Amino acid sequence: MNILLVNDDGIYSSGILTLAQALSMENNVTVVAPQRQMSGTGHSFTLYGYVNFVELNILENVRCFAVNGTPADCVKIALNLILTEREDLPHLIISGINKGFNLGTDIIYSGTVNAALEGAVHNVKSIAVSQEYTLENFDYATDFILNNYEKLYDMIPEDAQTIVNINIPAGNESEIAGVRFAKLGVKSYQENYRYEDMLGYRVHCRMILSENTTQEDDVCLYEQKFITISFVKNDWNNYDLYEKLKGMKI
Repeated sequence: MNILLVNDDGIYSSGILTLAQALSMENNVTVVAPQRQMSGTGHSFTLYGYVNFVELNILENVRCFAVNGTPADCVKIALNLILTEREDLPHLIISGINKGFNLGTDIIYSGTVNAALEGAVHNVKSIAVSQEYTLENFDYATDFILNNYEKLYDMIPEDAQTIVNINIPAGNESEIAGVRFAKLGVKSYQENYRYEDMLGYRVHCRMILSENTTQEDDVCLYEQKFITISFVKNDWNNYDLYEKLKGMKI
């Protein structure tokens, strides 16, 4: 299988390099990632500036490219400028492994998840994978992906407009409660902007579990040490409201 790996933590992140090395044993893997940390950039891409990329010799048997742009830029550059031959086109895009969870409403801001959604824009099946920030290495998450990426690939609808969002909590194998398919939950943050001399304001956030979170949501299940798998569709329509109002005159 041809697999394109992207992320928002940067080309030298251990998460993407560990996964690339493992997947390359049985797949044709290409890494296209930002040259620096780009967390929190969402689905933004470079419209009024210039984007360049350079190939780096950092992994054996894996082509690696650093892009001076966002995660979405990386997908666009990969599909339009790097993997242009028909035999090189990716069957699957995996975004991650990200250092830090992307649960519930986090996905609005997440460069990791939105890189996968950019894959959906281009009709390529895509998976986003994140793990708890405190985990020391990416071995457990890598093994989970190795054991399941083909199954998850088959679960994604053929139109590729639905992506998979995976979150792996902290803990060793005996502490993980299991794996659950989950809806996206609701999260809120208490935001506190602090001023730092000569630099400006910087936000400090404290997560607050929402009262709307249920036992079927990724936020709640993750807190219970479950690996969560959520299917996210690249569709912003509110169909119920549209059906209710489409005949109304205004």
